[in-house]
Amino acid sequence: MNDNSEDWTLTEAPAWEPKTPKEEREVLDRAPLATLRATPASTEAFRLMSGLAKQYPRPQAAKGKAYRREKTLVDHAHAVGAFVADLLAAIESERSEGWLRCSLRKQDYTGQYIKWRMFDAVRQAFTEAGLVEHKPGYPGSYQFENPGPMVGKLTRYRATPSLLAVCEAHGVTPANVRERFRFDEVMPSELVQLTSPSQKTPDTEKVQRLRAQVAALNAFFDKHTLEHPQIRHLGWVRKFHEARNLQTYRWNKGGRLYSYPQNAACYQHLAETQRLNMRIDGEDVVEIDISSSYLTIFYAWCDQQLDTESDAYGDILGPTKLDREVAKFCINVSFGNGRFLTAWTKKIRQEFRDRLEPKGISPDDFDPKAYPMREIKQRVLERHPILGRLGGTIRGRVRDWADLMFVESEIIVATMQELMAKDIPSLPVHDSLIVRASNEAEAVTVLKRQFRTRTGVVPKLDVGRPDLF
Repeated sequence: MNDNSEDWTLTEAPAWEPKTPKEEREVLDRAPLATLRATPASTEAFRLMSGLAKQYPRPQAAKGKAYRREKTLVDHAHAVGAFVADLLAAIESERSEGWLRCSLRKQDYTGQYIKWRMFDAVRQAFTEAGLVEHKPGYPGSYQFENPGPMVGKLTRYRATPSLLAVCEAHGVTPANVRERFRFDEVMPSELVQLTSPSQKTPDTEKVQRLRAQVAALNAFFDKHTLEHPQIRHLGWVRKFHEARNLQTYRWNKGGRLYSYPQNAACYQHLAETQRLNMRIDGEDVVEIDISSSYLTIFYAWCDQQLDTESDAYGDILGPTKLDREVAKFCINVSFGNGRFLTAWTKKIRQEFRDRLEPKGISPDDFDPKAYPMREIKQRVLERHPILGRLGGTIRGRVRDWADLMFVESEIIVATMQELMAKDIPSLPVHDSLIVRASNEAEAVTVLKRQFRTRTGVVPKLDVGRPDLF
C-alpha cells in the first residue's frame, strides 16, 4: 500500500484543514499508515475478532442483509482483526494520539492480505456502531481553476472508548496488542517520501538517485545483524518536507532517514540508554552524537564557529540539569518556529515534561513560572547573540528548520555511505550515529570530516557508551 496515497474516492469537503486547530492537524499528520496485515497470535485475539465480526457483520449491498456464508464470515473476521490490531498499535505508539491513516482507494488493496470490499465493510460497520471516530480525507486539486487544497489527505480513524472496552474485556489492550496479534511488517514501496504536506513522490532522475542511495544503505545493513529484545529494523525511508510545488522543488528540505517499522519497536524511538543495549554483529555499540547540531549549523550559516570547548546550553539559565534542559529545549523549539517562544502553552509545557524523565529529571521539578519566556530569550541572546538573526535573511534567503534538518541529514547520509565503503555498518538517530564499539575512532573521524565539508566548521561530538549509564 502506497504511503503517499490520497483519498480520490471521497467527495466530502476538507474536514480538518484549515478548520482543525494547528495542534490537532500536527497529531493527525503523525498518524501511522494502516498495514492491515496483522493476524491473531493468541486465543484472546481470535475470540475478539470473531466476536466483533459476528456482532457487526458485513452488510449485503442490496437491502442491507448480512452475509452468513462461512467463507465470507472468515474473511470479514480477518479484516476486523487486522483493523483492530492497527488501531490499538496506533495508540501504543503514542505519536498520533491513536489516529491511524487508511487509504480509501480500491486499487491500494489489490494483492493485499485484506481486500477492499472487506475493509470497506468493517470501517463502515465500526463507524456506524460508534466503535471508531474518523476524520474524512479528501483529494488534492491539481487542475486549473479547480478549487480546494493542492494536497490530498488520507482518512484517519481512531478507536473509541466503546471499542477499547470490548478489546479489554477480551484481554487485548494497546499495551499487549503485539503479543496478542502477529504483525507482518513490510517496508513501504516508496523509499523516498514527501510529507508535511504528504503527497505522491514523482519519478524524476533526482528521486531515482535518492532511492538508489537509500536502497544501497538498506541492502548493506541487511548483511549485518542487529540484536535487541524490543526492536525490529527492516530498513530506512528518507522523508523530505515542504514540497509545495513539485516543478520547482529542490529536494533540500528535511531528508532524515527513518527506520521501519515506525512503531514502539523502532530503535529510533528508544531512549539512549536502551539503544546502547543493542548489539551489531554481536558486538557492543557506541552512539556518536553531534552536540548542538542545529546551533552549530546556524552559526556556520552566519560564517561563525560555535565554541566547541564549552557547553552551548550550560549556565545560560543556571547551574542545574533542569536549567540546561530548559535552555536547550527553548532554543531548539525556536528553531522549529522560526522565532523565539513567547509563552509556555499547554502543549509546549507537556512536550517539555515528556522529555525530562529520559534525562533523569522528574517532570514535577519543572515549574514554568520559574522560567519566564522573556527572561529566557534575554539570557539566550546574551550567550548566543547570533540567534537575533533567527527568522531573518541569511545568505540571501530566510532559512528554517527544514533547511537545518537537510544539512544535518546530508552529513549523516554521507557519513553512512563512507562508512559503508569501509564495511562499517551504522544506524542513524537523526543527529547521531550508532556503530560497533570497535569502529568508534573511524566513525568519529568520518563524521567530523563530513560535517566540516558541508558547513565549513568543526562540530563537537559526544560519544555515549554502555558503561556510562
